[in-house]
Amino acid sequence: MAEATFLVNKVGRGGRPSATILIDAAVSTDTVAGLVQKHLTRNKDLLKKLGLKSCLGCISGMDIDIRQRYDFDMRVQF
Repeated sequence: MAEATFLVNKVGRGGRPSATILIDAAVSTDTVAGLVQKHLTRNKDLLKKLGLKSCLGCISGMDIDIRQRYDFDMRVQF
């Protein structure tokens, strides 16, 4: 089964919302588009927590980076 992971943060001086989506190689473009709409741009609870309204103009300020998930992820904390 294919999987997608959403990582949402506030970045920069103004706390601009930014989302990174890690997807498996088996996920199609149509599936990614549906996932972004369902879990990110149409999720009113998430948008409210990020300080955005759910209108299209407000969502346009969010950076969305879609990346392929690799077999080995390395996390380093310092």
